[in-house]
Amino acid sequence: MANLSAFLGRLHPLWVHLPIGIMVLLGVLEAAGFLSRLKGFRRLPSLTPAHRTLILALGSGAAVVAVVLGLLLSSGGDYEVHALSHHRNLGYVAAGAALLAFCVRKRPALYAPVLVSSLLLLAAAGHAGGSITHGSDFLTARMPPALARLLGVTLPPPQQKPSAPSFSQAQLFSDGIQPILRDRCVSCHGSEKSNGGLRLDSWAELVKGGKHGGVLKPGDPQGGLLARRIDLPLEEKEHMPPRGKPQLTDEELTVLEWWAGSGQAPDARVASIDLPPAVDEVLKRRLGETATVAPPDRAATLAEAARVSARLGVLIRSVSADGPWLDVTASHAGRGFGDAELAALAGLAPAIQWLDLGGTSVTDEGMKIVGSMANLERLHLDGTKVTDEGLAPVGGLKHLQYLNLRGTAVTDQGLSHLRGLPRLRSLYVWQTAVTRAAVEALAKEVVDPRRTARWEAERAELEREIEADQFKGNLGESLRIETVQPEKSPNPTPK
Repeated sequence: MANLSAFLGRLHPLWVHLPIGIMVLLGVLEAAGFLSRLKGFRRLPSLTPAHRTLILALGSGAAVVAVVLGLLLSSGGDYEVHALSHHRNLGYVAAGAALLAFCVRKRPALYAPVLVSSLLLLAAAGHAGGSITHGSDFLTARMPPALARLLGVTLPPPQQKPSAPSFSQAQLFSDGIQPILRDRCVSCHGSEKSNGGLRLDSWAELVKGGKHGGVLKPGDPQGGLLARRIDLPLEEKEHMPPRGKPQLTDEELTVLEWWAGSGQAPDARVASIDLPPAVDEVLKRRLGETATVAPPDRAATLAEAARVSARLGVLIRSVSADGPWLDVTASHAGRGFGDAELAALAGLAPAIQWLDLGGTSVTDEGMKIVGSMANLERLHLDGTKVTDEGLAPVGGLKHLQYLNLRGTAVTDQGLSHLRGLPRLRSLYVWQTAVTRAAVEALAKEVVDPRRTARWEAERAELEREIEADQFKGNLGESLRIETVQPEKSPNPTPK
């Protein structure tokens, strides 16, 4: 029975539009009937008493049913008490006015004002219900000032958008997490509506949890209710946000999943936290720390590349046919290419995406120039004299995807400089002192396993959809049985 009540209650948002539509239609028809008495409007239809009775019976009956469904819905939900009481009382009065209009339909002196009153009350009750779902300022937030003055609505003063704090000053919860919760969660877990008794509109309310318990579990990213609900497949009933609501983006999921188990204090500053690379990259982008830098000028870059290539005797090519990005190969110069020659590439540093220094004489000192190549994606250092200290500048190359350290003096300690590289996916450490344990530890730092698991699930679902959408024709080939005749003996046994 409880499930039936909950199901019927959820029909209220759908059903409530029926009495509103019927009563509004009645009002339009009554207005048309009134105008039909005037010259020039005589062709407008006029309601007969029988039609009026039928429409009023339907409208008032539907209003009563809407009130009953609304009561069932409110008994199973968590709504702000004042807003719910206001909406409920208006619903009672609006339904009562519709019934009263039915009762006085044959008394014109009473019928007209009662009908107008019922329509106004229906509008007010509908607005109060919408405020519970969408917020109390949903209707007026975008109201033009001229219309607001005409209706006597007081608009709040224009809010100056506060300047975003710098990355060094930004607080993790208020500046990094709260905006995500406000955009995706607070409509159902806020001050006016708090499903499951859970509010996420402030830190104080969040830590209280809801009727299902706490939403965070420090030290266990998957242990808290928040992480479990947002990780559920979309088709699951308890997935949050629910189907039909704006869903969390991949970046928002990455940040929330980490934060849910991080145990960070609400006033912790983002810059003081040792963030995983994927989370660090997302928060810097959301907080405006990652500035958009225009790519280098292609013509000027290629002209400078030609001069440097001729002077150093290294191969410099364009990575693509239309971009300014460069591929610099110094490996064929061998030991004749060292730190001094590498320094000559400083003018091209912003445009270099691929750099091959394999087998050269480059040392830790020269790696300072490599650290200035902010757009570097591939780096070969195999066979060089680079050590753990030389990898420190590499730790700032946020676009680096490939790094070859084969045959260098790099150890496990050197890999600690690479922990902040969010895009590093290929690392070659043959013939070095680096251990497997250090490589596996680095992999856990630079790759978000939860994000990978989400993509794996999406891929599996896409593969199922592709399989279901494939057309297979069969002309009986799979049913054909090949028969093999036994070989005849060359010397049959005589009978």
